[in-house]
Amino acid sequence: MRNQSLGWRAAALLGTIAVAGGCAPAIQNSAQGIARLERTHAQQPRSEPAARSLGIAYYKANRYDDARTMLAQAIAMDPRDGVAALYLGMTAEAQNDLPTARTAYTTYLKVGRTRSVRRQLEDRLAVLQRKELESSSRAAVAQETSLSATPGSPTTVAVLPFTFSGTDSSLKPLERGFAELLTTDLSRSSRLTVVERARLQSVLNEIALQKSGATDSASGVRAGRILQAGRLVGGSILQSGDELRADASVIDVSSSQLAGPASTDQQKLDQLFMLEKNVALNLFQTLGVTLTTAERNAVEQRPTKSLAAFLAYSRGLTAQDDGQFQQANTYFNNAARLDPSFGAAQQKSQETKSQVTGTSVSSATVEASLHGTTEGQEVAAATQGGLGTSSSTGSTFSQTISDINPSGAGAAAASGGAVSTPPPPPNTGSNVATGTGGTAPSSKPVIVLSIPQPGTHHP
Repeated sequence: MRNQSLGWRAAALLGTIAVAGGCAPAIQNSAQGIARLERTHAQQPRSEPAARSLGIAYYKANRYDDARTMLAQAIAMDPRDGVAALYLGMTAEAQNDLPTARTAYTTYLKVGRTRSVRRQLEDRLAVLQRKELESSSRAAVAQETSLSATPGSPTTVAVLPFTFSGTDSSLKPLERGFAELLTTDLSRSSRLTVVERARLQSVLNEIALQKSGATDSASGVRAGRILQAGRLVGGSILQSGDELRADASVIDVSSSQLAGPASTDQQKLDQLFMLEKNVALNLFQTLGVTLTTAERNAVEQRPTKSLAAFLAYSRGLTAQDDGQFQQANTYFNNAARLDPSFGAAQQKSQETKSQVTGTSVSSATVEASLHGTTEGQEVAAATQGGLGTSSSTGSTFSQTISDINPSGAGAAAASGGAVSTPPPPPNTGSNVATGTGGTAPSSKPVIVLSIPQPGTHHP
């Protein structure tokens, strides 16, 4: 009786497991499909669809290393296989290999055929770019000792956020906006390499995280060494009534000493852009750079005519640096609304919009977009242990023929089953038969093309 009771309990336990979502059959089907695809790949090692399908099956089974190997083989055999590139990207992202994921997704944007997937990947790439920047910053700070051992070039310059002081707290975002203007203007010279503001800010954020506090001048020098910049530009903005005073200095990173006299200018608040241009031109002198006429004309250009638009833009930079993409997008949209010709605001608006949308993109949403498409048929075939068609020319041609001459072939391919060839229509003496061989016409006409052999005469 005791053995019988144990048997009942085991059966009840197995029944509970089977009822809880039907997991066991799904796992069994997955294992069977993978085994079938492994046999197919062993028999056809140069078959691109076999490698792609096996890679997809491995991905769905969370066998990411195996999936990566197979999908890379598929892409090597057919670089225009968008499905293989897509799943390689999702595999790499699951492994937190962001550079490979970015490269694979970019490939899909070029060769992939499902528009909704392309839109999702465009947004996802904006998020990956941010994550990749943060990852590289962590790695750089971790290698600070070795990176600092190599002095940066004096022509490589990084512009730190400025420090604002004044009674009008609404002007504080100028700390980022003013530094952004200087970064843009200094990069006009072909003799200077200017570190991107976002890259510098990412390193400063990482340093601040490690210190559990805000950045300071010492943090700026550390960031300069990590980024291998030879010189830093930093300074302050002082508000006094309706006037602003800006002081900017150039610091030699290797010695942490001033590299020349400070650049100082004072203007009315509504002359903010003139203030920045004067500071920028003085910095070129301190850096020992003589501008060409074309470069000076470029420096003189103003990004916007609206101070209100630029303040909104500066608030957007601050929010974006803090990872508040929705809020940043609102500020950039306001800047673009206040001045529709403000190109930088338009660009940042689109960038942060993609960052907001991209955070909700996942492998599940991407695969849902594939449903019902020709690329989705290839994935469905792989899931069932079948091959599908080639993702480039072959698939497009196959789908076109299927649309003209419907048959069970497409469904069979999607399910991994065999495809049977229908018997030829009776010879009616015509080159084109519009019936199905029966007495009643088909509801979906079948088009058969008959190509005569050379030398054959047809009346």
